[in-house]
Amino acid sequence: MNKLLILGATYHEIDIVERAHNKGIYVIVTDNNLDWSKSPAKYVADEAWNISWSDIDALVLECRESKVNGIIAGFSEFRVENMIKLCDKLGLPCTLSMKQLNLTRDKIQFKNLCAKYGIRGVPEYKYGDSINFPVIVKPVDRAGSIGINVAYNQEEFERFYKIAYDLSPSKNVIIEDFIDDGTKVDLYYYVKGGNIALLGTSDTIMCNGKSGAPILQKAWTFPSRYESQYVSEEDGKIRKMLHGIGLKNGYVTMSAFYRNDRFYFFEAGFRLSGELSYNYYDYISGINYIDTLLDYSLGLPNSDIYEDCYQLNKCTKSIILNYFGIDGIVKKIQTPSNSSNESQKVIGNIYIKEGDSIHNETNVFKKIAMYTILSNDNMLEDIIRYINSNLHIIDNKGQELIYERVDEKSLNFLQMPK
Repeated sequence: MNKLLILGATYHEIDIVERAHNKGIYVIVTDNNLDWSKSPAKYVADEAWNISWSDIDALVLECRESKVNGIIAGFSEFRVENMIKLCDKLGLPCTLSMKQLNLTRDKIQFKNLCAKYGIRGVPEYKYGDSINFPVIVKPVDRAGSIGINVAYNQEEFERFYKIAYDLSPSKNVIIEDFIDDGTKVDLYYYVKGGNIALLGTSDTIMCNGKSGAPILQKAWTFPSRYESQYVSEEDGKIRKMLHGIGLKNGYVTMSAFYRNDRFYFFEAGFRLSGELSYNYYDYISGINYIDTLLDYSLGLPNSDIYEDCYQLNKCTKSIILNYFGIDGIVKKIQTPSNSSNESQKVIGNIYIKEGDSIHNETNVFKKIAMYTILSNDNMLEDIIRYINSNLHIIDNKGQELIYERVDEKSLNFLQMPK
């Protein structure tokens, strides 16, 4: 029997558990939460351990005793790091090395790597330079939105610099121009046997309120409006870079800002990403890269053949809607029905339950729901209106706990196809 260990047990890891179960794999999940309500994947896995995914020594012993023969990381760059360490000690297949991870996780190394391949980075400052605000301040070695803030003046800059410094394991901070007059663009790749495929491209709609607005991603739209230009001007450079670092297998994301007809790259990652791009590629190709990752981690054969997204169904559009929560206690959750037919698919994910308390200690608000809409017709806006009208998270005072919703103005700004 093939036994898989997943590092992490959040709501997102439930998707991995279910994909593995569909392939007949025995699934174990692990983290150090004794309160399983904080680790819902423990309820659906075949087995759950209350061992931190960073406790390598304990996990090595448990894996050997349980005869685990495959390990996969969830939605965290730190879990990817521990996957590498664990696979190395157990002699199990791993999609990348620590050197490859560090080249992208360390933002300074990543900037140097991009420069080597002619990939344009975001203009930056050093501490003590004369700064033209706004700037984004972030730890060199944290992924996602952890420790990232936007400073609009010197007072904010000093405060946010300290936050980033404290959250950086290496105590290094990057200061970059905050590009608020452009669009964040994400690119998704899969590498299989050294062959690289572009899975998809997306634009980001940012929150426009005050609290947390600069860094909260309200939605992603597929494909990016700039996909053709990206493929023409940048795709070849990215492929050369991925080949150059010796990447043979695995999932990769690249993030850039698009401004004044140029792409400015600022991040790469090997973690599974929060927009769940496997849903988009599965819809247009019939291949889910989670399955490919599972087979690779267990040393199983896999016949998936990846094609570039722009060579597949050009009619498919998608939007992923994020819903963040403000502080309060959840009394009632009302959700729309998930609908699917030949021309559209709706996938709803609720990350909170009645009775839960939301308490945001930073401007990275808690994500409480996410809806993925995939469509081959012109119904995207109608479906968005339906979800917005029927999704409600209500507190014990009768007030709505959803922070912001994607509205028609946001869609018009991104020129969503109709």
